[in-house]
Amino acid sequence: MKSFVSTSFIGLFILLFIGFFSCKKTKTTTTKVTLTPLQTLVNGDTTMSLFHQMLIEGNDVGLLADDSATLLIPTNIALRAAGYTSDSISNMSSTLADRLIKYQYIESANLVASAQDSSYPTALNVPIFVRKQSPGQLLFNESSTAPDTSIAVGKATVYRLSSLLPGTADSVTEILINDTSLTFLSEAYIRTNFYDSALLTGQYSVLLPSNNAFRAIGYDTVTAVDSIGYDSLVQLLGHQVIKGMYFSTAFPNPGQVTSLTGDAVLTTFNNGVLQFSGAGNTQPVNWLSGNLVTGSNIVVHYTDGFVSP
Repeated sequence: MKSFVSTSFIGLFILLFIGFFSCKKTKTTTTKVTLTPLQTLVNGDTTMSLFHQMLIEGNDVGLLADDSATLLIPTNIALRAAGYTSDSISNMSSTLADRLIKYQYIESANLVASAQDSSYPTALNVPIFVRKQSPGQLLFNESSTAPDTSIAVGKATVYRLSSLLPGTADSVTEILINDTSLTFLSEAYIRTNFYDSALLTGQYSVLLPSNNAFRAIGYDTVTAVDSIGYDSLVQLLGHQVIKGMYFSTAFPNPGQVTSLTGDAVLTTFNNGVLQFSGAGNTQPVNWLSGNLVTGSNIVVHYTDGFVSP
């Protein structure tokens, strides 16, 4: 009987001991999150809410570290003017959002702008070009503007873009594959391996004639483009490549540049529209749009026809 009482007492003591520690509150450790100066700016500035959303969509919040860099941040007004809304950004692929964000991240905290274009590396490994357009105004890739008044945010520098930078691509072939208005030209590049064989070294301005430009010279299907002799097709493509990287406003007016094939190309501006003419053109070729920096060595321009030597 005594043994039973002793055993019961010991068991009761153990239960009380376990209950005491199980009821004791466990202290929780809270970690204080410290925002970088850039995070504080982007999170709190309501004029950057769409940029902030795109940043999250592209998984690029890490770019807001306190590093020596320059961020070109488009305002909500600039993004909306380019057709972006909260809904369209939500439906945007993370790859596209990432490309847009990284091309606006310059890996230098100091931009030195002059009347001439200066090139700066970006997180996308495609350079961006900046020059002073007028007193108090910067111009990026001859397309996007920002006031020449930067904001120091920690170690970084921020410019607010008044208009959005045009997109970019790793190569000309990437543009051709993804643009349905250029399927005929894409076929010509694929068939001749023109990009890899002719455009990897040097600096060029590449003219991209539309499908309608092919139709205008008698090739109305992809199969018809395949009927062009190989050497003739290479020559045709070479005439649309101008030596040197030119933005639309940098072409001489009037003046002469040289094609990849060594032929002279006359450049003029007619009522503000850039035009190209070879010796064989009865009508000048019109510039449609462009100033897209592609890779590290090419500026792309869309045209409505072919330059003919």
